[in-house]
Amino acid sequence: MKLKKDLYYVGVNDRTKDLFESLWPLPQGISYNSYLMVDDKTALIDTVDVNFFEEYLYRIRKAIGHRPIDYLIINHMEPDHSGCINLIRQYYPEITIVGNAQTLRMAEGYYGPIGKWMQVNDGDSLPL
Repeated sequence: MKLKKDLYYVGVNDRTKDLFESLWPLPQGISYNSYLMVDDKTALIDTVDVNFFEEYLYRIRKAIGHRPIDYLIINHMEPDHSGCINLIRQYYPEITIVGNAQTLRMAEGYYGPIGKWMQVNDGDSLPL
């Protein structure tokens, strides 16, 4: 879904999840928010639950075709929001994983070696 020039929502809705963290009811399910910024460089912001990868990849490709993704910016490391990191890397092997020091350690702890990465600190910016 195109939100504005060069910004797409590519997340998915999970209408089957009925409890948040096994405690709180979710009568309408939950959304896994992910965004795609397309300019000189392309940046994917967060991923989705691994069970929704096919739909997710379809949404990404609908927005950019077979154009490469330069960066995957990780804001949220819970597996229901970061679960597709390794699958995205299979489809976009040149992607650079972007996150702070703790995020990068967690990503490697959850998913193994993450390939190319860029650590960001307070005040850093990403040239898009």
